[in-house]
Parts: sequence; structure tokens; C-alpha cells
Amino acid sequence: MIKQRYEFTKKLIKNAGAFLLEHKAERVNITAKSSNDYVTEADKKCEALIVSAIKKEYPEDGFYCEESGKENSDSSFTWVIDPIDGTVNYMNTFPLYSISIALKHNDEIVMGCVYVPEYDELFSAMKGCGSYLNGEKIETNKESEMKRSLALLVPPHRHYNELEYYMERYLKVLKAVSDERSIGSAAVSLCYVASGRCSIYYELCLHLYDFAAGALILEEAGGSVKLQPREEEMYDVISSCPQFFDKLLELTK
Repeated sequence: MIKQRYEFTKKLIKNAGAFLLEHKAERVNITAKSSNDYVTEADKKCEALIVSAIKKEYPEDGFYCEESGKENSDSSFTWVIDPIDGTVNYMNTFPLYSISIALKHNDEIVMGCVYVPEYDELFSAMKGCGSYLNGEKIETNKESEMKRSLALLVPPHRHYNELEYYMERYLKVLKAVSDERSIGSAAVSLCYVASGRCSIYYELCLHLYDFAAGALILEEAGGSVKLQPREEEMYDVISSCPQFFDKLLELTK
């Protein structure tokens, strides 16, 4: 049952990506949900497309979506969906936005797909079966020296009350690595660590739909992820290739 949903999702997520590429005009119809948190008409329509397709194929399953919230069911399967992870990137024509779809079976994420439409890159994983980029197996970076590594470090742009806490840890990590970036999509960031493009990703105050698929993809690629719970169903995400993980936990504690 999971394998069928996995194959179905890989096709569906690319169709959703094609929709976003074909409806770029929708990016200018913007609504502010809260401070520095936006939704476009494309977000809403892309999510509706995904949910409609899943309901047609798996009508008993539940949902947890960024835009429409939770839709519970008696099924043991719940789809965790972010139709555009990196909405600000999408709004501003910055190409690193993604679609993220994960599947939760009972309380465990068992499948995840992240698609980057502008680059036609599909990252995917099923629990226990490894991680893939466009069908080719991927693994985390093997760099042995943290001082030569690249880190993705993302300030809490929606939670300025956490800025002092973050900056204290940011400076510790920055001094331990070669350089840092912030690319605006949690899902893409996790997949970039999974594929060895960078070695560390650290961000505060994320929701399950932001990281569910990407975290599984990173773990199945050999990486390590710690989810530090916060209030309001948010988490801090601390992740890296395995050889740097203990040091990263020490730097961010």
C-alpha cells in the first residue's frame, strides 16, 4: 500500500510542478497570513489540485496541509502537504521553491517527495529503501572536516522574538564551518544535505509540512535529524551529515 502511494506521488508531484510553471501569473495575487508569512493564489490552487487527486485515488485517507489545515479520517494514512515551500521565493521569481508531499502511517513518516519545478529535480524516499534524485541514489557528503563544510543557516524571519537565541547559536556554527547560505525552502535545504550539496541545515520554528518529506529523504540518504519540539506544533530542525551531527548538537544546544 505504501509503495503504490509512493509511485502515485512521484507522478502527482510533477504534475503539480507543471501547474506552478504554467500559472506563474498567479504569483502576484498575494495575501498576508501573518507577519512575513504569505500565500498566493498558486499555493491554494496547487494544494487543491494535489488534494483532489489524492482523494480520487485514496478517498479514505486524511490530510494535514499548509493552506487548508487538517482533515482527519479513520484511515491510518495521513498526507502531509506543502504546495509551495518557499512562497516568498516563488513570489519573487527566485527559483528555489518546491512542492513537498509526505505520507504518515499512524505516527511515522513512511514516504516523502520534494519536487523543485524550475530545475526539474525530484527528490524522493520510502522508509527503509534509500533516497533518490531523479531516480539516482543519493547520499550525504563524505567531507571529514567541518571547517571545510557548507551550512544552510536560516534566521527566524517570522519569529523575531527568537532572534537573539538563534544568533547565539548561528555564530557558533558559522565559526565552525567554511561558509553559510539561506535558500528559503526547508524542504529543499534538507534535500541538499541529503544529496551532498551541503553538510548542515539549521532552522527554528517549523511546522511538520515544512520538513516531513525532506527529513525522511535526508535520513534515508544517511543523514541525521533532530526535531526539537516547540509550542503550537512547531519544531526546531537540526540536521547534518552523520559525521558532523554530534558537534552540531553541541553547538546548537
